[in-house]
Amino acid sequence: MTEPELVKAEFHCHTGQSKDSLVTLDKLIATCHKKGIQRLAVTDHNSLDGALHAQQLDPALIIVGEEIMTLQGELLGYFLQEAIPAGLSAQEAIERLRSQRAFISVSHPFDTLRAGHWKIEDLTEIASRVDAIEVFNSRCMDSKANTQAAEFAKHHNLPGTVGSDSHTLREVGKSSLILPQFDDTYSLKLALKEAQFEVNLSSPWVHFSSSYARWYKKRRLRSKKSQPTT
Repeated sequence: MTEPELVKAEFHCHTGQSKDSLVTLDKLIATCHKKGIQRLAVTDHNSLDGALHAQQLDPALIIVGEEIMTLQGELLGYFLQEAIPAGLSAQEAIERLRSQRAFISVSHPFDTLRAGHWKIEDLTEIASRVDAIEVFNSRCMDSKANTQAAEFAKHHNLPGTVGSDSHTLREVGKSSLILPQFDDTYSLKLALKEAQFEVNLSSPWVHFSSSYARWYKKRRLRSKKSQPTT
């Protein structure tokens, strides 16, 4: 029996469509090819615009995803056709993701330094309805957050995903999975059973890059509004 072909996959990254990133799609795609990343899930905050455009540019590379802010915490959805709006209950968001046959993971559930972390009782309530837990996020500044996520996944018999949560090009591929090829939710579930992790923490300075991106975009918006109309 021949061994399955393995791919290097990055499951959590942001583009300029996220309010806290300035990454352009052409440079993101070029960076992935340079770093040997063969599958990339674009997971902008509450939007599919960047992911859908990126998929048009490089369909073999891009997985259409989204990081969704629910009332209880953030979710990651993969293989999406329609965006899930922010502000829904976690149960409603999961229902909408399921209707699209999406793969669902929970992003940085125990990182209390960021918005979108989960209370343990809320996470436990949805554990049977998600496909995985993000057990390592490169932007977690407290190592306990990743350890807790891995322990929760193990306790609930859920596979783990990992991701750089990149908002800048230098972060892309900080954490990735080496796993058999996949092209949909079902094949990803199978592939995760044989996945190997390559994980690294990012420098705390990356959070300043996100703060700068938010400031820069607000500044540009104010500048446009202040320009006289002709």
